[in-house]
Amino acid sequence: MSKKEFKDWEEEYKYYEEKYYPITWEINHGQIEIHCKNGKLLPLGHELYSIEASFIQDQISDYGYYSGEICCI
Repeated sequence: MSKKEFKDWEEEYKYYEEKYYPITWEINHGQIEIHCKNGKLLPLGHELYSIEASFIQDQISDYGYYSGEICCI
C-alpha cells in the first residue's frame, strides 16, 4: 500500500505502526537517528521524522533523554 492509497490519517498511521514500530531513536553527532523495528536506519527525509520530531524534541528538552524507544504513533 502506498501513501496515496490511504483513506485517512488513522489508516496511514496504522500502516506505519505495523511496518516500522517499535522504533528506537538516538542523537548521533547532533543528528536524530531513527531505527525501525528491524534495526534499519531510516533516511532523514522519511515520513516518520516529521511524525515523531516534536515528541523526540520534547524528550530531549523536558527530560534530557538522548535516546529512546517509541512503541506507537
